[in-house]
Amino acid sequence: MNTIFERIWGFDRLIGPVLVKIVYYVGFVAIGIGAVGGLFGAVLAIAGGNLGLAAMQLLAVPAVAVVALVYWRFLCELFMLAFLAFERLGEIRNLLAGVSASQPDPDHPAF
Repeated sequence: MNTIFERIWGFDRLIGPVLVKIVYYVGFVAIGIGAVGGLFGAVLAIAGGNLGLAAMQLLAVPAVAVVALVYWRFLCELFMLAFLAFERLGEIRNLLAGVSASQPDPDHPAF
């Protein structure tokens, strides 16, 4: 428990990549719940006798869910790019300073 507190309180390690992953999984579940809800609405439309609406929902909901999942992944990867670029710039700085890659900079946050 002490290491979690130190990780949040100190800035020696960035917590952004972990937060992006958590947000990604929460969004993934939300999109899945929305898709299941849309399919349930299609079943209710069939029960209500509105076959046109039901057919449209049965076709559109899976397609929209797949597009939403791809788009959500893309957005989360854009946020991860910032953290990966920060890490790579630290490696470049170390190489330019003559420090070998096996000896990390003590001031550089690790992921």
